Amino acid sequence: MSQLRKIRYRLFAWKRFPQLQSSAEAIDVVIPIVGKDLRILPLCLEGVYHCVAHPIQQIYIVAPAQDEIVCFCEEHGLQFVDEREVFGFGPKELNLQIQNADGSQSNRSGWLFQQLIKLSGRVGTCQHYLCIDADHVLIRPHVFLTQDNKTVFYMSYEEHQPYYDNIHRLLPNLALDKLSYVDHKMLFDKQQVERLHQALTQGTGLSWTDVVLKSYDRSSFAGFSEFELYGNFVVDKVQRPWLQKRLPYKKMADYDTLQRQWSRSRWSLTFPDYMRQNKKE
Repeated sequence: MSQLRKIRYRLFAWKRFPQLQSSAEAIDVVIPIVGKDLRILPLCLEGVYHCVAHPIQQIYIVAPAQDEIVCFCEEHGLQFVDEREVFGFGPKELNLQIQNADGSQSNRSGWLFQQLIKLSGRVGTCQHYLCIDADHVLIRPHVFLTQDNKTVFYMSYEEHQPYYDNIHRLLPNLALDKLSYVDHKMLFDKQQVERLHQALTQGTGLSWTDVVLKSYDRSSFAGFSEFELYGNFVVDKVQRPWLQKRLPYKKMADYDTLQRQWSRSRWSLTFPDYMRQNKKE
């Protein structure tokens, strides 16, 4: 990350913003997961229940059809969606193999597939749906849609050049903002999503999913970002700083404790899988 990027974000985060007035429109929540996410998912859900400033129509868990996931959804009143039903295919069919510098290969099909689900607009019945990563926990109230129907995007200091290179291949004329839209959560508008699909496929004769797959640089481990693409594509919007904290699993606690410890200085917490002490536990 460049020093200029850090300075730009700090100046943005220190600004005084007017209080957002939330829309009363109901939204859906869509959370793509795999089995390992069940440990952290309850905290994510508590954050959604406590801090999303909108009526929630339904929470959808999009995942492989595994018994433990289906049972979790039944026990918690969540709507399970078999991930293969969204497009009619699963992650394996993407077969996204990345060539690493040491000559080995990494399969990034599942990682990309979850992003395509978020961009699909095919889950839920509401016009607006909030996608949130399972390892992300909201600890202060978040407005995602204003009274005048503008989407609120929470900006971060993420800076990963392959994301921007990919956007330039997909939409060469799209102007990019100076901060990042990678913040583990995003509200999508199905009308805007459809506009994006049309922009991606114009003149190609391909489906939008095939366009994204074709654009992926096979030498980049992380070569596509649904959040960067959609956030930069939407024109009429409101921007706010994300103010989040990344924590290792050993710092995990119950929701009330986490909120008490961190909500004075942060709006959200993330417990990345790569920061787990023992991935076999």
